[in-house]
Amino acid sequence: MREIVLVAWERLKIISAVVADANARGFATLFYFTILVPFGLASRFLSDPLRLRVNETNWLTREPVSNELDAARRQG
Repeated sequence: MREIVLVAWERLKIISAVVADANARGFATLFYFTILVPFGLASRFLSDPLRLRVNETNWLTREPVSNELDAARRQG
């Protein structure tokens, strides 16, 4: 009787390991398609890391500097 229980226990451990592996793969697949894929698609289509779509610049307009000697002396 003890041998039958030990064999059944060993087989139950093998079956539970297979079921646990399938369960983990299912959770990983579900996580991938519900969390990572939408985040990746959103960041791909909504971000612009090279700033190729922005036409504005951060340059400031300023008046041209005079080349005269008096203007250079006034600068200090």
